[in-house]
Amino acid sequence: MKARKDSSGRVASPRTNGDDLRRAVNWILSDGIFANVKLHGNISWTPVALLRLAAFWVWSAESSLVAAAKEALERVVAIFGGVAVRSYQALTGALKTYTSQLLPLLWRRLHGLMEECSDASWRVGQWLVLAVDGSRVQTPRTAKNEQRFCKPPTHGKKKRKKGKKRGRHANQKRRSAARRKSHYDPQPVGPQMWLTLLWHVGQRLPWCWRIGPSYSSERAHLLEMLSEQVFAAFTLFCGDAGFVGYDFWRAIADHGHHFLVRVGSNVRLLKDLGYVRRRDGIVYCWPNAAMKKNQPPLVLRLLHFHDGRGEVYCNRSQSGTFVVQN
Repeated sequence: MKARKDSSGRVASPRTNGDDLRRAVNWILSDGIFANVKLHGNISWTPVALLRLAAFWVWSAESSLVAAAKEALERVVAIFGGVAVRSYQALTGALKTYTSQLLPLLWRRLHGLMEECSDASWRVGQWLVLAVDGSRVQTPRTAKNEQRFCKPPTHGKKKRKKGKKRGRHANQKRRSAARRKSHYDPQPVGPQMWLTLLWHVGQRLPWCWRIGPSYSSERAHLLEMLSEQVFAAFTLFCGDAGFVGYDFWRAIADHGHHFLVRVGSNVRLLKDLGYVRRRDGIVYCWPNAAMKKNQPPLVLRLLHFHDGRGEVYCNRSQSGTFVVQN
């Protein structure tokens, strides 16, 4: 490593990776971000010190959480000279108590830095594009994790309500419909958590996330994030075929945002309702339940994309078919 000279001409000590990492962490985290966070009176550490230790904990390559915490403690002491807590139990206890207060403030800080660092990648045209998707993540098989993340088992069969007698063909249709829908009922697995992540497309960085039990709904997670956080104007949420439904799309529109969602044959779209001036690709989402409640149709635009492997068809079941809020 080549030695550098300071302003007085003396040879300065070479800058290490630890120095660069300390400068980067100090640039992101400052005490002013968490000035309004209320901590218990007996606590001697600061939110910045706790988040520093948590970051090094998740960065560790150790296979066990306890070993990773031990390594993080050593690294933080070596780089920053001090540490918030000195044990795995104290670290997890502090994070459990204060994450709900610290995480939204950290997200807000990171969003501001993302916008400052690169105007070119912050928006695509006028749109702040956020991709959304959900997936299951395996967790250690402990009693508390099984209680928190697994679906409660159902014991016995539900009693069938007595109703009118049905004909033989009607009963057959009812049984076949029940068999078709059975695969939508999440079975007890575990323990796994459901993670729904918002991803900034331009900068390829996580935006925010929501976790829940293995049988959680990714659409419900997104609606919760919409209600709890403030998103910039012209935010465009991009999702796969799981993010469909009149009530779901209308909730996004009611929050003042937009969406681009892949659709398949399970989505019924209408044409020529006459609510807006007719243009190519204008369709409407207006299910029977919304009609009966006198709710207005959602005006959408149907888009078809060519993937280079074949022709583009107008069949909604084809891949590469999306709806965007008009």
